[in-house]
Amino acid sequence: MTLLGWLLGVPLIALMATAGEALEIESAQFLVGAGMGLGVGWMQGRALRDTLGGAWRWTIATMLVLAIPFAFFDVAKLRAWDIGYSLQWAVTVGGLLVGMVQAQLLAARCRGTTAWIPATFAGYALSVAVTNGVDAFSRSLRVGNGVKLAMFVGGVVLGGVVLGVTTGLAMRRIRLMEG
Repeated sequence: MTLLGWLLGVPLIALMATAGEALEIESAQFLVGAGMGLGVGWMQGRALRDTLGGAWRWTIATMLVLAIPFAFFDVAKLRAWDIGYSLQWAVTVGGLLVGMVQAQLLAARCRGTTAWIPATFAGYALSVAVTNGVDAFSRSLRVGNGVKLAMFVGGVVLGGVVLGVTTGLAMRRIRLMEG
């Protein structure tokens, strides 16, 4: 389900960016984190709704928390701090924060949740590294734009697979509390 959430996150980012521009919130990076967080959080929440007693807390928490490091760059831009923008940093830090919050939601009903934080952190960090790596490689090639687009889409899918595998392996260690 995490892979599907990652893939759903891409059009949600575009939808939120379009809504942001309509509301004259142009180039707001927090919408990138919120869009991906909504996609991943919603699909993971659906898969875990019986375990968690519902999906909405997981979904909303994932969306809001993943947006935090992206919002840092929005604040930096407003304050005219010359720090640049790093998608890798925002997604990696977001993965750590999301893992911490999600682990708390899991710990209320499950045991064995300690692996969730590093798995989520690693999953997000590796997924964006893979996606960025494929994108950079495709840009270095002398091929048509159609091939580059196909490679980019493949990189996005591969990034979702990485996130899904890392979190899926951690989820196998988590057990619902009895009673």
